[in-house]
Amino acid sequence: MYSTAKVTYTDGHVDTAPLTPRVVTSCEEHAQIEGWTPGDGSRLRQSYYMAYLAQRYAGNTSEPYERWLDAVEAIDVETPANPTV
Repeated sequence: MYSTAKVTYTDGHVDTAPLTPRVVTSCEEHAQIEGWTPGDGSRLRQSYYMAYLAQRYAGNTSEPYERWLDAVEAIDVETPANPTV
């Protein structure tokens, strides 16, 4: 089961989308192409972009990244509980 990106928008609505391998690797590739600082140096930027890709791939948005980001109030990553614990 995947973790999910829960996005709360400034208009109050909430969308969730899975952080699939496609989302994670697409974000990593984008970060490398854009020359973002590896690791913790751009963790916040990578987190927001990963949430954007999750929403886009899930069909929740078709907005360009900057416009989408302007409408975001908060992002939370929700990780499913481990049923074996």
